[in-house]
Amino acid sequence: MALSLCALLLGGVLACTGREPGGESADVESAPPELSGAAAGWNLLLISVDTLRADHLGAYGYTVRPTSPKIDELMNGGVRFAQAVAPRALTWPSMASVLTGLYPSGHGIIANGYEFPEELEILPERLQAAGYKTGAFLSNMCSAGHQGWDELQCSQGRDARSVASALAWAGEQPAESPTFVWIHLFGAHGPYYNGGDLAARELDPDYDGDLIPKKWRLDRVMTEREELTEADLRHLRAIYDAAILGTDRRIDELLAGLGELGALENTLIVFLADHGEDLYDHNGYLYHACSVYQSSLHVPLGFHAAGLLPPGGVVEAPVELSDVAPTVLELLGMSATGDDIHGASLVPYLRRPDAGGTGKPAFSEFDDTRLRTVQVGRWKLVDNPDGLTPFCFPNGPKDLYPIASTELYDLLEDPGERTNLAAAQPAKVAELRQLLVRRFSGLKRRVEPQEIDEKLKEELQQLGYVAR
Repeated sequence: MALSLCALLLGGVLACTGREPGGESADVESAPPELSGAAAGWNLLLISVDTLRADHLGAYGYTVRPTSPKIDELMNGGVRFAQAVAPRALTWPSMASVLTGLYPSGHGIIANGYEFPEELEILPERLQAAGYKTGAFLSNMCSAGHQGWDELQCSQGRDARSVASALAWAGEQPAESPTFVWIHLFGAHGPYYNGGDLAARELDPDYDGDLIPKKWRLDRVMTEREELTEADLRHLRAIYDAAILGTDRRIDELLAGLGELGALENTLIVFLADHGEDLYDHNGYLYHACSVYQSSLHVPLGFHAAGLLPPGGVVEAPVELSDVAPTVLELLGMSATGDDIHGASLVPYLRRPDAGGTGKPAFSEFDDTRLRTVQVGRWKLVDNPDGLTPFCFPNGPKDLYPIASTELYDLLEDPGERTNLAAAQPAKVAELRQLLVRRFSGLKRRVEPQEIDEKLKEELQQLGYVAR
C-alpha cells in the first residue's frame, strides 16, 4: 500500500494539518514526551457502537435513566471528549475516517457499500506491519474491502456472537505479540431490537400506544408523517435506551472476558460511536443517514489507558473522528510519512484536557455533495448551497428532510438546533463559510463511483439505507 498514515509525533502536530488541536487560544507546545510513544508495544482495543447518541449516556449528562453503567465507567476512567463530531452520520464513511484519519471525500467511502481504495494504508495495516496481531469482529461494515486484518469475522448484527468471537480469538494470541482488536456493536441501531421488550416491561410500562421496536412500525412514523404525542416520544426514547442498555451489557461481557484472559494489561482502549440518531428531533425523522444535526453527528469519544492516562479528564473543545488514527499512532510511538492526513493528534489534549480553548473547527460532509457542516466552539453552520434535500430511505417520502441553504446555530443556547440564526448573524455565517472553503478547497479527493452488488444492496435496504 503506497500511502501512509501520518503519525504526529513530538513537535509534529502541525506537520500534516497546519492546525494545532487547541486552536489559537491554546498554548503552542510540543506533544508531551511522557505520552508520545508512551504506549509503544501496548495492545489496542477499539470499541465502536453503531448509532449511539452521546447525550443518552450517563457520562454525557443523561439523567432520565441509567442506560450505560459500563460505558460510563470506561469513559470516566480516562479522557472523555465532550464534543466529538462524526464526519458523516453514516457507518461506513464514519468508521473509514476513524481507520484512516481522512474525511470521506479523502478516503473515498462516501456511502455504505463502498470499499477502501487499494492505495490507502489503513490503521490495521500500519499496526500489522509493526508486528501486531489484528482481529476485527464486526456487526456492520463487513464488505468494505478491509485490509490488514489477520482475522475478520462478521456477525450480521448479532452482537453476542461478535463478543464471543473476539474473546475466543484474543485467547488464542501469543502473549509476546501485541494485538489490535476492533469490535463494532450494532444493538443500538434501529429498530433497536437489542433491548427486547425491556421498554414495555420496565422502562415505560404505562405506555398505551402502539410504538414497538419493529422496523415496519418505526418506518411508518416517517412514511405516513405521523404526529407523535409526548407519550409516544417518551416511549421511543425508552425503546432506544433499552437497546443502549443491551449494548452496555455486551461491553461489560467483553471487558470482563478480556480481563480474565489478562488481555487488558497494557492496553489502550478507544471507545466511540460512528454516529448518533435523530429520534424525531428534526423533520419527524427517526434515523440518521439524512441528518446534519448534532443528534446524529455528536458522538461519544474516549481514550482509556490504565496507568498512563489520568481518570476523569474532559475535553470540551470540538474534535473529529478523523483525529483518532493519528492520536493512536502517536501514543503507540509509530512514525510514518505522508502529508495528506486530515485529522490531528489529540495527544496534547490527553495530557492537558482543560487547555483546549475553543479548539479547532470540526467538519462533516454529505455524500459527494457540497452540503457540509462546521462547528467552532458554540457555533455551527450547515451550508447547503445547492439546496439538497436528502432522500432518506427506500419507499420514504422524497421531501421528508428539507435543509435550508444556510443554517446557523448557537449550540450553547440552542443545543437542539431549533432556531436558525443565519439571517440575524450574516458576519458569523461568512466567517464559518470561509472556514469550509479553506478546509476543503485544497484537499485531495478519492471519490469515485462504485458499483454495489445486488446482495449487498438488499442487506443495506433491510437496514433502512438507500442503497445506490
